[in-house]
Amino acid sequence: MMPKYIRYIIRYFFISIIAFAFWTILREYGQEVIFNHETLGLWEEIRFHLIISAIASVIWASQDYYIEKKILKKVSFGKTILIYIFSYLLTIIFLISFAIRLTTRILDSEFNLQVYSSRILEDDMLLLTVYWFIVIFISIFIKEIDKKLGPGNLWKFLGGKFYSPVEESKIFMFLDLKSSTPIAEEIGHIQYSKFIQDCFQDLDVVTKYKAEIYQYVGDMVVLTWPIKIGLHNSNCLKTFFAFKAALNNKSGYYKNTYGHIPEFKAGLNMGKIVAAEVGNIKTEIAYHGDVINTAARIQGECSRLNIDILISENIQDSLIHDPSLKFEEIEKIQLKGKQELTNLYTVTLM
Repeated sequence: MMPKYIRYIIRYFFISIIAFAFWTILREYGQEVIFNHETLGLWEEIRFHLIISAIASVIWASQDYYIEKKILKKVSFGKTILIYIFSYLLTIIFLISFAIRLTTRILDSEFNLQVYSSRILEDDMLLLTVYWFIVIFISIFIKEIDKKLGPGNLWKFLGGKFYSPVEESKIFMFLDLKSSTPIAEEIGHIQYSKFIQDCFQDLDVVTKYKAEIYQYVGDMVVLTWPIKIGLHNSNCLKTFFAFKAALNNKSGYYKNTYGHIPEFKAGLNMGKIVAAEVGNIKTEIAYHGDVINTAARIQGECSRLNIDILISENIQDSLIHDPSLKFEEIEKIQLKGKQELTNLYTVTLM
């Protein structure tokens, strides 16, 4: 999967190109900009847009990546918005200043402090700054909404995909913290909530394996994949081991901060479910079906059997040929609500 930073660069590059094109259309309808584009040839103008877009995409991607990685975890959402606004305003002013210098260089025009000051203080400077700020604000807003709904779900909402119930084939993983009650009683509920926050922040490693976060329920999280994506490269199982490794890598931090190293147990199942858009006051995509209930019950057997991960037989059958995984059949189990015995398997990473 493409690294997040590279995806950010590509996204902002295309946003910049589209924004430049829209600005050019506005200009053609009588909106003068600070640069005298009429004196630029077609190829010079294209080159100008590409250079500015490339620089802008790298800067904005770096800002986004740093803010998400270093700041979002430490400050409130309101303070984060202020940081976004301040940093992007500074960047936009820098880019416009650079564009002024680049234009004079392309046109082989005189450039000095007086020329720069006269252009940077023109009325159109404010308009251009506001325009680019709105462009970036809208892109960040859409990204945050998409993150709240789950990657890709915003466009499904807008397209009305789940307005009427639809059948889908999915893999579900119920991922639950071990020994949650004793830990909460020992460290207190406030500290325990911070403990859970830290654990779920480390869950961002699952994006590498294309997992979607369906729900957070207390100290449990429900992950899901379309079956084809979840089985590809054994993504649905390697997600668990990647998360486990991420927590182990920070074991010193967890031990020093909370006195406990988090351990999770997981149950997985796959099959057909029904997806539908539900709710009026708060709208979300809900999944219904026996596949989900069975996945939850499989996860519930982990504690009784003292096993970290249990999977259904249909997942094991689909991934049995992966040489990086070792499967072991567990005793046939009578799951709650099931009349027949169920074959379950545990798996280890080779």
